[in-house]
Amino acid sequence: MKVRRERPTAELFVPTGSRSSPPAGEHGPNEPIGPDVPLDGTNEPIGSDGFVRPVPNGSFLSVRLGRIVAMHLISTLGQALEDAADQNHLLATSDLTRLGLDRKQVARLCHDHVIERIVRGLYRVAGTRCPQQDIAAAVCRHAGAVASHASALWLHGLDVEPPEPPHLTLPAGATSHTTLGVLHRSPLERIDVTRRRGIPVTTLARAVVDASAHLSVSALHEVTAQAVTARRTTVSRIEGAARRVEAEPGRIGHGSLRTVLESWSGRVLPDSVAEATVLRRIAGFGIARPVTQHEVRDAAGRFVARVDLAWPDERVCREYDSDGYHPPPKVEDDERRRARIEAAGWSVGVIHRGHLLPSREDWLRRLADDLHRRRRRAG
Repeated sequence: MKVRRERPTAELFVPTGSRSSPPAGEHGPNEPIGPDVPLDGTNEPIGSDGFVRPVPNGSFLSVRLGRIVAMHLISTLGQALEDAADQNHLLATSDLTRLGLDRKQVARLCHDHVIERIVRGLYRVAGTRCPQQDIAAAVCRHAGAVASHASALWLHGLDVEPPEPPHLTLPAGATSHTTLGVLHRSPLERIDVTRRRGIPVTTLARAVVDASAHLSVSALHEVTAQAVTARRTTVSRIEGAARRVEAEPGRIGHGSLRTVLESWSGRVLPDSVAEATVLRRIAGFGIARPVTQHEVRDAAGRFVARVDLAWPDERVCREYDSDGYHPPPKVEDDERRRARIEAAGWSVGVIHRGHLLPSREDWLRRLADDLHRRRRRAG
């Protein structure tokens, strides 16, 4: 009696649970079923690693069974990938076990580059690694951990490089260790914790406080300027976050954070990152901090103009010109406005975007000379 035989085209990986290995034969353990390999139904055609394999003893397994098993695998993997997409493309061993995959099948998925092992018990979908995923992987390994420091600044959308490895903060007294990130321990109150991109993270105000211990004064100025001028947080919130961690010395009582926050303590906050940078450059050059958004009035007390930066005692002011706020069509209006300020007895100067380059100090020297002349004249 002739037995109809079909020619399969690919090996089939099957989630089967635990099954015994087939008898050893002349074919390799992971070879596809060949057209001339009979199976008699009395032997196990599916190996313990989940692969349909040949067993040479007299009959043949229907390809239809292989197709059903393959469809089950596709459905299982599809569910796994769908779950991973909702959690930064990460999969824990418990996620894979819940879907019916055993250890050998998981190992085969790693071997075939479907998933990648990060650490014991945690996997990622192959080819999906990114800074956000690295942060999520580090956080999920520790109960109560949150992304913090520069990692939190990056998650909040500030223009900083995400550190490698990521930085995490655990509640004070927590005992843990990891190879996936840098751990910090500090008081963590609910008001200082939020979520960004599905990841537990410190608030932006708290992130600025934490990062101040690791950033230079210049970098901290830039970070604070981005956060405050974008209306993402306020100086008072940063100060509040610092007070909540005052048990750890060096946060705000002295050092770079105090220096930076002092430059933002005026009556009116600068309304652009550029103006905040101007204030930092002025302070770094040793010039007294100006009054921001100062109202200039004439001898009769009538309002003349509101200027960006002013030294009222010396009657010196500076305006910051940018394309956004001072477009070319308004040049003539700006000139007339400055003429009115000078007529009120003030010395006016203009700061341009190019002056903000670290190599440019000529405008600072002119400002210092202007203030010095005015003081001598007043004396």
